[in-house]
Amino acid sequence: MAFQRGLATTGHNIANAGTEGYSRQDIKLDTRYASLVEGGYIGNGVSVYDIERSYSAFLAKDYQIATSGLGKFETATRMANRLDNLIADQERGLASQIERFFNSLQDVSNNPTAIPERQVMLGEAQALVQQFQYLDTALGALNEEVNDQLESYVQEINTIAEDIAKLNDQISVARSKSAEGQEPNDLLDQRDRALLALSKLVAVTTSEQDEGVVNVLIGNGQPLVIGNRSEALSLNVGEFDPLIKDIAFKRTNGSETTITNFLTGGAIQGLIDFREGMLNSTRQQVGLLVTGLVTSINDQHRLGVDLKGELGGDFFSGGAPEVFSSLENTGLAQVEAVITDVKSLEPTNYELQYFGRDRWELQNLLTGQVFTSNTGAFDVEGLSIRVEQGIGPAIAGDKFLIRPNLRAPAFMGVAAAAPADIAAASPLKSAAALSNQGTANVASLQVTSANGLPLVEDVVLTFTADGGPEGEAGYRVQGAEPAFLAYDPVTDFAGKTLILEGAGDATIEIKGVPENGDTLTITRNLEGTGDNRNLLALMESQNKPLLQNGTVSFQDVFANTVSDVGIRTRQFQLGLETREVLHAQAEDAYKSKSGVNLDEEAANLLKYQQAYQAAAKVMSVADEMFQTLLASFR
Repeated sequence: MAFQRGLATTGHNIANAGTEGYSRQDIKLDTRYASLVEGGYIGNGVSVYDIERSYSAFLAKDYQIATSGLGKFETATRMANRLDNLIADQERGLASQIERFFNSLQDVSNNPTAIPERQVMLGEAQALVQQFQYLDTALGALNEEVNDQLESYVQEINTIAEDIAKLNDQISVARSKSAEGQEPNDLLDQRDRALLALSKLVAVTTSEQDEGVVNVLIGNGQPLVIGNRSEALSLNVGEFDPLIKDIAFKRTNGSETTITNFLTGGAIQGLIDFREGMLNSTRQQVGLLVTGLVTSINDQHRLGVDLKGELGGDFFSGGAPEVFSSLENTGLAQVEAVITDVKSLEPTNYELQYFGRDRWELQNLLTGQVFTSNTGAFDVEGLSIRVEQGIGPAIAGDKFLIRPNLRAPAFMGVAAAAPADIAAASPLKSAAALSNQGTANVASLQVTSANGLPLVEDVVLTFTADGGPEGEAGYRVQGAEPAFLAYDPVTDFAGKTLILEGAGDATIEIKGVPENGDTLTITRNLEGTGDNRNLLALMESQNKPLLQNGTVSFQDVFANTVSDVGIRTRQFQLGLETREVLHAQAEDAYKSKSGVNLDEEAANLLKYQQAYQAAAKVMSVADEMFQTLLASFR
């Protein structure tokens, strides 16, 4: 019987040599208790005291951890490659379209009054808007894909958790039916396969309890499986934005706890890392680019004059910062946010929370920096944030999310309706009086604000050799501030830059040697034709460091975005290559212990066959001896 069971076990091993997750089984033989007879103890043969599977808990755990790491980097790398291909697309890339837009400005500046060139400029502006919106749509689609995959993974986790709970129950029952507490090896293999599949999705912690059941914990200690009972996960709308889904732990009493930030390992973490570390970061950078481009172009465009002689309006249209209230808020306070200085904006979101007793905290979610206020008013990093409690007061624990840039591309448009609306000219022009005796003239004139525009009266600068407050030479100013501008013909003839306050805060450069009484007049530019000075200023913004505290230009922002995505994609790829090696090593070590070796099984088959035959021969000899004994009494 012992060798018959050995043959059956070997056959079972051979039959499951190709079964994934099957652990080789061995019979354990023990000498049966001897019987006392005349002359001493005589043996009673052999018995099978256990059928043991070849298994190492340490190697199994190592295999699970390696599988979890591989699942994370496989998912993150796949999504990162998608994003990298999208951002670095040269055919439909933003960089080339931005370049074409600014090239169209150059064409208009070469011929400021030409309608065809202006029409092309509007067309390139519309193409740029469409490119930004296409990119925003594509990035939004990646976010939706993350949500869909999370939904699928959550359902799969719940199904596996139910299977593990059922297997726990079956294993417990099977052990209780065995008087010696022998293990139901095939059920244990099934549970290990389920745990391995679960580890591919999320990192787990297991602990074995009495009766062979295994408890499974995830996150920061949430019990997914306890004995023969399983809990469930759900995918809910985000606390602030319904398009950013969060994973919640559902308790049997109906309560839920968001655990997205506590889950580690597996495909789940791969998706979360991609969304938080790459996708949202890219959207922030692109949004900052749009906000900076729209604001800077509009600010300069409003300082120009169109073909109708009117001050320019907004060239692009754009949206305001988004503010979201937490779904868990119990107060009625509302929050408003306005961009006050685009140069100081950061590519990040902010979380505003009320702690009660007039204490508000605003946190930069990129850097972690916290600002405090006892009124709910903040003027930080280019933003003005105000809490309005007219409808109702805030309650301690209320939170708000401020997104200055994230969806800026979706709200971008072209505000200039017709070619004539393009404000190519400067609102001011200058002239030296024909009666002047000297050589002084205004070499350049550029307005820097809308202060005092359009001019109501001309600004007249009259040179005096000694009319300054301390008798120095300079220009008396009529129609703007200050009343006197120092200018020494001896030292300043090569050029001196002066500022006129109240007349567009104009920056003027005067060159030459004036004579006493010479005048320079600055007047309103009523025609706006043949003048490209405002367009030249617009063109300069392409490479000017206008963003992030004057450190980067529009082109730099996008180049940095492409670079960041490429670097992070490569990091994920390197991580995947490492995890593939570690996973292969862990798998080999696990299978070397638990896998079926057909050569070894063939040797065991032959051994048990010979032993079975030998035992049968013993029985045959005993039978012959017994028959001989019986025949002697006949």
